[in-house]
Amino acid sequence: MRWAARLAAALFACAALADEASAHALAQRYDLPLPLGFFLMAAGAAVALSFAILALFWRHQSGHQRPDRTIAEGRIPFAIIVIGQILAVGALALIVGAGLFGNQNTFKNIVPVAVWVIWWVGLSFVSAFVGNLWALINPWSAIFGFVEWMAPPWVNGLSLRLAYPKWLGAWPACALFLLLAWLELVAPARDVPRNIAIATVAYSIFTWIGFGVFGRDVWLKGGEVFSVLFGLFGRFAPILFVRNDGWHWRLRFFATGLLTLKPLVPSLIAFTLLMLGTVTVDGLMETPLWAAVVEHLLAGRGGIDANPVAFILLPSALLVVGPLLLAGLYLAVVATMAMIGQVSIRALAGMFILSLVPIAIGYHLAHYFSLLAIAGQFIIPLASDPFGYGWDLFATTLYRIDIGIVDARFIWYLAVIAIVTGHIVAVWIGHVTAYTIFRDAGAARRSQYPMLVLMVGYTMLSLWILAQPIVEPAAK
Repeated sequence: MRWAARLAAALFACAALADEASAHALAQRYDLPLPLGFFLMAAGAAVALSFAILALFWRHQSGHQRPDRTIAEGRIPFAIIVIGQILAVGALALIVGAGLFGNQNTFKNIVPVAVWVIWWVGLSFVSAFVGNLWALINPWSAIFGFVEWMAPPWVNGLSLRLAYPKWLGAWPACALFLLLAWLELVAPARDVPRNIAIATVAYSIFTWIGFGVFGRDVWLKGGEVFSVLFGLFGRFAPILFVRNDGWHWRLRFFATGLLTLKPLVPSLIAFTLLMLGTVTVDGLMETPLWAAVVEHLLAGRGGIDANPVAFILLPSALLVVGPLLLAGLYLAVVATMAMIGQVSIRALAGMFILSLVPIAIGYHLAHYFSLLAIAGQFIIPLASDPFGYGWDLFATTLYRIDIGIVDARFIWYLAVIAIVTGHIVAVWIGHVTAYTIFRDAGAARRSQYPMLVLMVGYTMLSLWILAQPIVEPAAK
């Protein structure tokens, strides 16, 4: 999300409110009271301690008493669903219209902020901490369903309903997610409203073709990338939305939706690793270490200005290599776990992969919260003038951004809490899953030692990456 950080930084500079910006819309740095290494070791120790506590005192629930039980449930009125879908379709139309026909100045068009900040970041948080609202309001699904409903009676649906290859799984969503990450982090002119609108139109057509060929419900599970992404985040949320003769809601405890008795297919394993790997790469690209690597590689070739193609290829390669390295580490850990019992590596990989989702959510919260809190405020003035034509529809164009709503100190401690909490929840999920698979307490505990090493290491690495843009060099 480096573009949005630059957007916020540029606007701050234009307003003469700050002279420096980094760390996703922050314009200041924080001098730690202790050396950074102390924080990293304490965070790793907290994760290890949580494992020790679970191993010593937690007792597995036997029989059919699973912790993902429903606390409360109810039916969602049809009118609310319709209103939500109308608003979502209207937002989609506004993004396309403003992008194609509005002012192409990034700072005067609603599209970049609406897409990269409010929708991409904001809806991810809602999906993780409230529930997967995308399942209810998906505008592409709503439009297809409405057209299908309006079709003449002799038309037996709009889909050919061809058999979806089982081997294909969610691989289309994986490819689209990697493309989306590249467009967000690497692609030139990714902040130009018209480019975003064209990409939106292209994705809309591609999605409707998927609906038409395989059926809407089938494509939503394997090809519609946002349904797969927000669906994984929604497993952590306390509210589950279920469609069964209408939409229903179920209240449950946080993270219990990540407990599973059925291994995820390889494509969903890959998607989860991509989800975590790409956000880690995003953070790594903001570190002085990455800047030094790029400068060193291009120094003998005339620098960045003389090698624009190489400047794009380097982060593109990192975007591919990063998730692959993470996948290699994860599979190595799973292979070690497989030695404990007679369980295949594929089955173990599919069972334990959901324990990485809380880590991804914690990293998203730590990495993107300042972006949403500060850059997200730009939606208020831009809502009155979405096309950049000089309108003032809601009398909000004079709204001034409050950059003091969060500071580097707040973001740093939020990062520590989010990363550590995410890993502790992951340890718990792994612990419960191990008992489900291995049954024997000793085997279950031993199986988690390799995963613990991975999680402690990733905790420390994540905090180190997040610290680079917001911690004063002297404090490191």
